[in-house]
Amino acid sequence: MVSVSLDWTLVVQLVTFLILMFILNGILYRPILKILRQREALFEELKLKAESFKGQLEVGEQEEAAERAGALKEGEKAQNARKLEGQAEERNILEKAQEESAKAVEAAAKSLQAQVAEARKGLEAEARSLGLDIAQKLLGRQISA
Repeated sequence: MVSVSLDWTLVVQLVTFLILMFILNGILYRPILKILRQREALFEELKLKAESFKGQLEVGEQEEAAERAGALKEGEKAQNARKLEGQAEERNILEKAQEESAKAVEAAAKSLQAQVAEARKGLEAEARSLGLDIAQKLLGRQISA
């Protein structure tokens, strides 16, 4: 059988192990735990900042959408106003053109009436002289007007 004897080397090894554990705990284990905690805190802080930025981005997008909608409405209003102005200008131009054409037609009608009156006077005189000539030829004698 195996027999285990406890002697002074076991105590020395146990003391050496405890001293090494105490030294390693202070030099290696605690600083690593501290760095891990700091890293975890930094990640949490960055996560909160990212969520905050995400919220700000959503608010900004909503504001931009509202501004875009407002700008579109203003653009439509301006376009409608320009359209109405154009239609009013078109009506004014058409009215002026109609008035001018009516005046031109009236002037042409007066001119034509004057020409017809002159032509009638000329034709009446010519018809009288032609009538006298026909009557003289038919009767064979001179007729006085």
